[in-house]
Amino acid sequence: MTITGQVLKPLVDIGDSPADCWEWRGTINKNTGYGKKTFNGKSLLAHRWMYETIVGPIPEGLVINHKCSNTKCVNPHHLEVVDQAGNCRHGKGTKLSVGEVLEIKAAKTNKKWGDGARLAKKYNVTSALIHDIWNGRAWADV
Repeated sequence: MTITGQVLKPLVDIGDSPADCWEWRGTINKNTGYGKKTFNGKSLLAHRWMYETIVGPIPEGLVINHKCSNTKCVNPHHLEVVDQAGNCRHGKGTKLSVGEVLEIKAAKTNKKWGDGARLAKKYNVTSALIHDIWNGRAWADV
């Protein structure tokens, strides 16, 4: 199914440039900030509906990440299919990059007493997170 600009106009504020966020004009969930859409009698998240309508199906077990971090955005160029861990890492609370995690993992090889606390201070995270990374309980897929 394709969507024309005329069909989108009442639903979405498209912006001036293709790089702009497409803000959902419909119902917004006050708790989450995500747009909602009723389609074929079902309530759907607007960004998922838009992605599936324009790009295609979302594979089982995967979610949509807003690369722009704007929960009202439904621009398919701002949406990507990721696993839940990748989506959580992109969230506002994530402090570490993949490169930093790789550095932390590499530091385990020759670690000495106090290295966990030193790395935690360096990356502004808890030493518990450093140990979770070292022991495969966090960032296990990196």
